[in-house]
Amino acid sequence: MTNLVRVSRVNDRPDFPLRASTLYKWRHLRKHPELFVELGGACYINLDKLDALIAKGGTVRQGNPGRGDK
Repeated sequence: MTNLVRVSRVNDRPDFPLRASTLYKWRHLRKHPELFVELGGACYINLDKLDALIAKGGTVRQGNPGRGDK
């Protein structure tokens, strides 16, 4: 079974690595389309595919080297 979370609910999860606004922006820009599933007019994110993307280093960077963060 696919592990889905409604994008509008990700901000309710303190352990989630991205904000809903980021995910909506990615969806609009068609960035990482494999992450998104639409069911009944609601947008969901496939957590299994997000975990795989993070594991291969495709998203969620720590800090911003351009601003002096480490």
